[in-house]
Amino acid sequence: MKRKVVSVLCCASLCLSMVACAGCSAESTPDGASDSTPADVGSASENEEFDGVFDATVNAGNAQEVVYVNGSWFDMGRQYGLQQKDQLENNWTSVMALIYAEADDAAYNEAMGKILKHYEADEPAVFDFLSGIADGAGISKEDAIVAVMGSSVLNYDLMMHYDPERSKTCMNVSAWGNMTQDGHHLGGANLDAISATPAAMFSGMISYPDDGYAVIASGGLQGNAFMNSEGLIITYAGGPQASPSEGAEVIDREGTFLDTLFAYWYAATKCATADEAVKMLTETEWIHTGNINVSDNNGNAYLIEQKDNAFVVRKAGDYGETDYLIAANHFKDESWMNDSYQAYPDSVPRANTLEKVMLDESGSVTPLTLANGLGSIRYFDEGKWSEENWDFGGFYQFHSPEGDDLEFKTIFRTIFDATDLEMYVLRGHDEKFRSDVPYGTANYCRLILGEGMQATNKQAETDARIAVRNAGAELYKNDAVDDGSLEYYNMAAEAVHTGCNYTTMADCAGAKGDKEQAAILYGLATSQFANAQRYAQASYTAENVIIN
Repeated sequence: MKRKVVSVLCCASLCLSMVACAGCSAESTPDGASDSTPADVGSASENEEFDGVFDATVNAGNAQEVVYVNGSWFDMGRQYGLQQKDQLENNWTSVMALIYAEADDAAYNEAMGKILKHYEADEPAVFDFLSGIADGAGISKEDAIVAVMGSSVLNYDLMMHYDPERSKTCMNVSAWGNMTQDGHHLGGANLDAISATPAAMFSGMISYPDDGYAVIASGGLQGNAFMNSEGLIITYAGGPQASPSEGAEVIDREGTFLDTLFAYWYAATKCATADEAVKMLTETEWIHTGNINVSDNNGNAYLIEQKDNAFVVRKAGDYGETDYLIAANHFKDESWMNDSYQAYPDSVPRANTLEKVMLDESGSVTPLTLANGLGSIRYFDEGKWSEENWDFGGFYQFHSPEGDDLEFKTIFRTIFDATDLEMYVLRGHDEKFRSDVPYGTANYCRLILGEGMQATNKQAETDARIAVRNAGAELYKNDAVDDGSLEYYNMAAEAVHTGCNYTTMADCAGAKGDKEQAAILYGLATSQFANAQRYAQASYTAENVIIN
């Protein structure tokens, strides 16, 4: 291949210096992550190859909460590359390790060439976005593809081994109408993965394309939960290695390839309704098997059961659901020959658990209901509740409720209220000692998708200030405040101050017309405000008060 992957060494983080606007300087951040992102990045060097050397100490506990991107597709890609270079290199390294193990140079170069040629000819927006990432991170377009698309590259004309265990991930839900309180349109998903996976390190992303809809996503391009400004929600969960029968629709989608996860964000930028999104997603060539939950504010909702070039689209009511759809990692439609249906014996009871939690609150389901169902530490199956470990003949349950698997855990939980354009995000688990995510507070933060970066950031600041004020009031009533509570409170207060300083610099950059610098700085500010929300809650209660 063009390069050799070197041993992963612990080294200093790849960071760029921060240049203050209008004489302001950035404060250090409580989580130790956000302060390394630049206010003035200048020009990236061209075609700087990733070398597989990154900061091995970086983890989900100190990942920046969110980045903003705005403008043209190239501009958005460049901003993403500037802000996520370290994370991209980590992901690139993990993918290249597999490629070097199973593919030769000729196969790799041919696959990269095909992907680039296809995007340039048939998906110019995607090509421009990837070109922007390459420019911002200072790397080649081929490296950008590997870093962004991840494991999907392995299966695109490389004929590499695909581990079906990796399909046994995540879970999603949508609810609306008569199921929810005041008819709100809700959605949610667990993102399940190895806690040290590159996906755990990626920041959330809020995008404002010039020619598309604004989108908010908890895990950015590597996540599985997306909501746009029209109230469209798209979430993903892995599926089984089942074979289609005559009832499943099999089509030739050659030449319409989009990376699986990347496609959800892209569809959210381009589609206003669930019907539009289903059309786009079912016309896309897929690599992985999965369950795609698509819903909108008009009460339209679908679940796409997808494997390779075959799919089935089902609706609420097809299997008894009333104004809700739930998917774990099995297919329900009878059009599938479920020869491997029982490959994941924990999948059915996980779905049953979430369904039971929702049905018990039918007509009054809120974001908190979805959070409790997705994070239950009990499971409901065969008509009863159990608190035993999820051991099904050696298949250990690794999602919420979490069991005995040593690697896979829930690293993100995302809840959407699309009626109010709210996103709630939990890193790890809502019980601290069941989480593999370092320094998790077991609390949610709330971000509301506004009409622009400034509006979204301002609401995050308001929520942070309210959270700190409420924490102070609660602690004031406590005669004996322990050191841990006081530390969390001070971290929350400091995060608000730091976020305000970043906001000042962002406002300055925006006033000068520098959208790139404004995006970077608003991302730092909003991340601090998100941290402040979590720290404030952690200072006085183990229960979530942000999400309700």
